[in-house]
Amino acid sequence: MNSRVRYQLADRVAVRAERFGGLVYHYDDRRLYFLHSHELTDFVTELTGEVPLDQAIEAFRAQRSLPTEIGETILKSLAALERLRLVVPVAT
Repeated sequence: MNSRVRYQLADRVAVRAERFGGLVYHYDDRRLYFLHSHELTDFVTELTGEVPLDQAIEAFRAQRSLPTEIGETILKSLAALERLRLVVPVAT
């Protein structure tokens, strides 16, 4: 996953916050995926592809006063979501 690329949720993917974190649902294959963190759920929900991923992570981290290590955790989780085609790079 390239942190300088812009990412967004894939078409036909929805995210819903839950007590444990969140659910990601893909309407095409009708599969549910679990997010086990409220921070990750919030970040993925706000992922619009407007800014490069590294800037989006830093802004999110700073806005919520989260430790710098959260950035690495978010990148690892997003890499898994990209492999599942739930988040996709934005064509520039």
